Amino acid sequence: MASNSPKTTTRSEIERLIFSCEFLTPKEILEKNVPKLLAETGVALCMRTMPRDLENSGDFKAMLSEFKNLGIEQQFIPWPMLEVEDGYYANVKTAAKFSTMMKRTLDWYCDNKFEIPLGVVIDLEPSTDPDEAKKAEAFRKEGKKPEKKGMDIMSTVGKIIDQIDGSMDPGVFESGSREFTAMQDMMHGYGTKAIAVALPLAYEDIFDDKLLIQQFMTCPVTSVDWDMINFMVFNTDYVAATKGLISNDDYRHLIYTYGKEFITKWGKDKPSITMGITNVGITDIRAVQTDPGLYRLEASALLAAGMVNMGIYALDGVLQQPDPKAWIETVKQAKASDFKPEPDRLEMADNIRRAFRAIDFIYPVGQYLVKSGKIMNIIQMVTSGALKF
Repeated sequence: MASNSPKTTTRSEIERLIFSCEFLTPKEILEKNVPKLLAETGVALCMRTMPRDLENSGDFKAMLSEFKNLGIEQQFIPWPMLEVEDGYYANVKTAAKFSTMMKRTLDWYCDNKFEIPLGVVIDLEPSTDPDEAKKAEAFRKEGKKPEKKGMDIMSTVGKIIDQIDGSMDPGVFESGSREFTAMQDMMHGYGTKAIAVALPLAYEDIFDDKLLIQQFMTCPVTSVDWDMINFMVFNTDYVAATKGLISNDDYRHLIYTYGKEFITKWGKDKPSITMGITNVGITDIRAVQTDPGLYRLEASALLAAGMVNMGIYALDGVLQQPDPKAWIETVKQAKASDFKPEPDRLEMADNIRRAFRAIDFIYPVGQYLVKSGKIMNIIQMVTSGALKF
């Protein structure tokens, strides 16, 4: 476990630290004194906002009123989401419904006389599977991982085939991109900015001048000129997922290289990176990282790259720690000088990114095999032991 730094009264080098919050209700936010915690630590809250929050808005209104009373109204960032049955996330398949939800959210602010937020999050991810969401919900409630079954190869391949077959429609992708561009223009009319959130794989998709991975994911990350863009580069997706083959040091060098490149491409105000995860997400049943000392070191790597705006997923997990305020203050002690890039580890980071880009270049082959029907011949050959198509 990484050690915590001694307490300090010096000003944090992090200019804006945003904590996501996906599962707490407005009532629970008040019960846990979250507004006071944010006021004391100076961090911001990006909270999931569902249609039901606006329909039965007494608790939501009470929560925002407390932010207003504490003078930290702009430390709350709404994160509109659809119901799970409607896809949950923003993507080209849900673009119309999501645009409606966005307008409804901003209208709610106007109707209830709250300041329009400086930014609103658009979480660009493929639509969630309601069944997987139910499994993850049970895991969150019980804290117990369901029994693992052997991998169903045919089922897994089938899902990939369905995704390729159902998502690779350039017309739908272009139409969804236009819908999101129009939505962002609408948001500007209210006086707010669009903060797109995406996975880094979508960024690695841009280097061959084709957006095949973004089409596969149904997420228009670079086909829309978003006001701001945040990439979820989670430690747990690399270190825990590879059983330590990718180390914590390797991961810190990876986000350092991403940070430098994002700033070179977009400047220091548009891009940011979210670290994580402290608790599982809507369909997650995986490892979490809760050591604030590690997050401090990761934040130091981003600061060394010149990135002063960053996030952590999620506040839900932080509030489960013995002393949430001390946890946050530990992360805020990050310093750019605490990170020293090492050539060998930078090369490792480059190799990780090359692997991502390889997916982009291999993908057209997979698309051809699915569209031509040859994928079924390959599956039959593998399962039967045949030596020919």
